[in-house]
Amino acid sequence: MTIWWITTIAFVLCLGIAGGTFIHFLRQGLDTDDAHRIDKIKSEQDSP
Repeated sequence: MTIWWITTIAFVLCLGIAGGTFIHFLRQGLDTDDAHRIDKIKSEQDSP
């Protein structure tokens, strides 16, 4: 029974590490600061 608990905990830990790595690199690739830098929203003062 103990081996099942160890296996389950290790599996969940591996899934957590893989998911965290995936989310980290996904957030790096989809950098939201680039959208604000490239496509600036014109404010009310800038529009004629």
